[in-house]
Amino acid sequence: MESALGNPGLAGSGSLIKDCNGLWVKGFARDVGITDSLGAELWALRDGLTLCLQLQLQAVEVELDAVNVISLLSISNEENGDVSSIIDDCRNILSQIPQVSVNHCFREANRSADALSRMGSKLTQDFVIFYFPPFDVIPFLYIDSLGLPVNKLCNVAAVT
Repeated sequence: MESALGNPGLAGSGSLIKDCNGLWVKGFARDVGITDSLGAELWALRDGLTLCLQLQLQAVEVELDAVNVISLLSISNEENGDVSSIIDDCRNILSQIPQVSVNHCFREANRSADALSRMGSKLTQDFVIFYFPPFDVIPFLYIDSLGLPVNKLCNVAAVT
């Protein structure tokens, strides 16, 4: 997940790893600096995948709210501009995990990761690993675990 204040602007990234029961394993947040939302999302993905490797996880289900990142990972295009190297890093790490799937989910379905990414944009350090959920994230973990639907507000007026 990412949090960009402007596009480009000051950005943070963050996410979490949960076990098969949906329980917290580890989380992280990063102060990405100035980038766009794509760059911040890719930082979050690479950091999350790196943690999965460090934990020697054999089966990983990645959930991203950025459809464009999923598309970039699946296209074998060699030239992706400024983000080519981080996309290559993500592809390389993905290839090292025995069982992996990358799926889209809406931001509203993963508020915990969204909260961690917002924390990343406010960090005084570059990168922080959380072995336990930060206090501000605990309510979102609970809400996410319930799987309740969330109304999404759109800036579109309905004309009937």
